[in-house]
Amino acid sequence: MPELYLRLLDRVLTPVLLILSAYLFLRGHNAPGGGFIAGLVASVAFELQILSRGERFVRKRIGPYLHPMTGVGLLCAATAALIGLRDGEFFESIWTAVHLGAAEIELGNPMLFDFGVLLVVVSVVVSILLGLSSGYGGAEQ
Repeated sequence: MPELYLRLLDRVLTPVLLILSAYLFLRGHNAPGGGFIAGLVASVAFELQILSRGERFVRKRIGPYLHPMTGVGLLCAATAALIGLRDGEFFESIWTAVHLGAAEIELGNPMLFDFGVLLVVVSVVVSILLGLSSGYGGAEQ
């Protein structure tokens, strides 16, 4: 049974870690960050869930989505590479600006590639963490 302080930390830190992950993802094109680092930070949030609520809880909630998430991430990355063919070169960057009130958000195929990387990193790392946290290689009896 997980300790009470871990459940409290989980309730406080998981949203903070996921918001930090989104921030790192969005700023990763103009400053340090991006899909890989954002995926690792999101994986830390899921590891905190594993420690505080148990491996079975996390496996039941997100376990069925881990393998499809890897496929979707690879599909996003491949699509981002192929979008550049529209302008004649493989992996050519295509950007557009979206204005939301006073804020301006740049969207482009490098962001789609980073999103694919984020999905693959989260799914692979959480799968490994779930396997390590269960007994005997992750096989449930």
